[in-house]
Amino acid sequence: MESVNELETYLLMNYIVADKDIYIPSAVKQILDGKYELLLENKNLLSLSETIDNIEETIVKFIKTDKDQHLNWLSIGIASLLHFIQHNWTGPSSKLEIENYSFLREIAFKNLSLHDECNENMSRAEFLYLAKIIFSCKELQSSFESCAWWLLRANYVHQLILEENSTIIFQQFEKLIEIISQSSLLENYCLKTIFNLEVTHFYLYYRRVQSSEIFFEIAEKIAELKLELKGALGVRTKYQQMEKAQLLLKIKIEKELFPSRPSDVTPNALNLNDDLRLEKIKFSEETQNVKLGSIEEAIIMTKYFHLQLSQPKHQLTSEEITPYLARVIENTNNWSLKLSSLYQRCVNESNHKRTIERSIAQMEYLIDQVNDDKAQISHRMDMFFVSGLKPKWSFKQTLADQKLNLGLVKGALDLYLSLHLWEDVVLCYTILGLKHKAAEIIKQEIDKKPSVKLWCLLGDAMEEEEHYETGWKLSEEKSSRAQRHWGIFHFNKKNYIEAVAHLKLSAELNNIQESVWARLGFACLEIENWELAATAYRSFCALDQTCFEAWNNLAKAYIKLGEKQRAFRALQDAIKCNYDRWEVWDNLMVVSIDLGRFTEVIRCYHRIIEIKGQHLDVQILNILSNAIIDDINDADGNKTRNILPKALELFGRITSVLPNNADVWRLYAELNSLNNDDINNQKTAQYLQRAYRASVSDPKWFQRLESVENVLSMCIKLAEAYENCSQNCSDIQKRGLLGSAKLSLQSVIKKVKDQELSQQQEIINNLLKVEEKLINIIADLDKIK
Repeated sequence: MESVNELETYLLMNYIVADKDIYIPSAVKQILDGKYELLLENKNLLSLSETIDNIEETIVKFIKTDKDQHLNWLSIGIASLLHFIQHNWTGPSSKLEIENYSFLREIAFKNLSLHDECNENMSRAEFLYLAKIIFSCKELQSSFESCAWWLLRANYVHQLILEENSTIIFQQFEKLIEIISQSSLLENYCLKTIFNLEVTHFYLYYRRVQSSEIFFEIAEKIAELKLELKGALGVRTKYQQMEKAQLLLKIKIEKELFPSRPSDVTPNALNLNDDLRLEKIKFSEETQNVKLGSIEEAIIMTKYFHLQLSQPKHQLTSEEITPYLARVIENTNNWSLKLSSLYQRCVNESNHKRTIERSIAQMEYLIDQVNDDKAQISHRMDMFFVSGLKPKWSFKQTLADQKLNLGLVKGALDLYLSLHLWEDVVLCYTILGLKHKAAEIIKQEIDKKPSVKLWCLLGDAMEEEEHYETGWKLSEEKSSRAQRHWGIFHFNKKNYIEAVAHLKLSAELNNIQESVWARLGFACLEIENWELAATAYRSFCALDQTCFEAWNNLAKAYIKLGEKQRAFRALQDAIKCNYDRWEVWDNLMVVSIDLGRFTEVIRCYHRIIEIKGQHLDVQILNILSNAIIDDINDADGNKTRNILPKALELFGRITSVLPNNADVWRLYAELNSLNNDDINNQKTAQYLQRAYRASVSDPKWFQRLESVENVLSMCIKLAEAYENCSQNCSDIQKRGLLGSAKLSLQSVIKKVKDQELSQQQEIINNLLKVEEKLINIIADLDKIK
């Protein structure tokens, strides 16, 4: 007989990884052959109906009593889980019920719901419930290291059949990851790769992109698989004459393939049969098709899911991730991977007019394939946990969505009704102008079997608040869904104070609801509850780190709380999410100037100009210039004068796109004057001359007090600059410089004296200074005549 560790490996892999003849216990062999019902007809299990009140205690007692039967119990748990998967994912479903298990169904639904609700389309819940009881037994976990891994798999499947993301399952999952990471089973590189891929899929489900990356990179590294997108010339259409660059997935593997087995039958990919598009891109050069096993293909498929979630939804993103999907579709011999990849292609093609027909036909074909019995049951389970395969009802839901996109509302409605997708039923009836009909159907369903979900949907359909309260009470005040719908009801009516109370409670009951945290944060900003707004957006960003609006709003809350350092970090994260929103850069620039991060201010200003083409913020430029002129210390304790060259570069760029702003030229001149040499003195005078011209370019400048004061102040600086740069030059150059200054000052003095504003004391003082400068310039000119 094989060692326990080897048997566990075979069970985790779902097939025997060995070339030699080996003895396999009958319970293990039945699982590997897909004969789950045989194991489930166990005499101990069949007697459980007598102990319905303490089912968990009874099973644990059975396991504790006879240690020699531990392998059988582990096998029964695995058979239960895989039997559940067979009936809800891979098919084919058996119409025959296994004797004496139906008594568990009601208690299974209750225990699996976790205060919310399971998907109504789920069947044979008792087997998932039974599997979780067995795998959770500490005695069994101490006998088999793989028991914790099977519990992790059961928890993942459990989450997939829930209507809501579960905090309880998430926390259990992370604890199990720690336990399994220490297991000797992971000394097997094949199992270690699969484990890291399974964890990646788990984190992707909860949208924890950064966490998923860590485990995916480990799997990719162990497999020594390198995936790289490259450009290659090719054509997409039948009549395309000129080849253009197309994306091609280059695959390089630097070790032997992991063991795998091909499925005897896999679903077919239907042809496009389009009169214009080719079935696939035709590249000018033959591309080498690297042979891969199912584990390596699972890595590619996981990479696809990761990119799909981590990249913004855009046509370019679709172009970048399609080559990964195409590689799996075209080459895999694994049933689950083929079905999953074809499903994903259907979803991608459902929004394009040239591919929607194939998308619908392929989806109908896949639904038939799940129910078809040609492929062996055991083969369907290979790589299931790393395939990303959706439940059976998702295929019909997607088909309904496709029909709705085509305007086939009644066809979609029939499918939604059969799947009990009441939200979509409400949408269809609203489109058909029969919203009252949606309420009637929901009421009928409530009469049959009331549920929290139905009461909430009735509240949405009728816009009556008391229905949410009924659902809340029905859940014994434990449903996050009831509070979420209640909160959104008030949120949509802009009753933000009431919305905050309900959304906050919903988030407390289930803290992994992105939409709830986002709405709670926004509502708190509206009512100026900055502390709770910061908490809400911080929680949202922990769940979804790719939303720049959330980071931006988090920064706003921090600013209102006076925590500018935290706002600075939040805005930096916002920029990582969206590099092309000038508003976020502007916010970061404002916070940076307050914190004395002047180098960052310059970087932000440059980026805003790159995005907008031009940008003017005199207040920021003024603070930056004064900081450099006064040579204060920045946030890191460095002298600000050190960034003078970078600041001058920025002003040069600003004046090139905004050549007629007096304030910018004046600040540019003041900064440039810090470089005290002949060449820079001339530049300073030129910049001030540009500032002067911009100031007097308005034909009515002399009629406004503020502009008169600015021009007089400018003239004083201009005269000083001309005097300064004329000291070390020839008489001819000096005469030209001073002559120009004389004309400018005379023109200003005459304009100001002709106005009533010249009687203002401040203007009188500045005017006297300008006249004094003019007298000095005239005297200097007389000396060189």
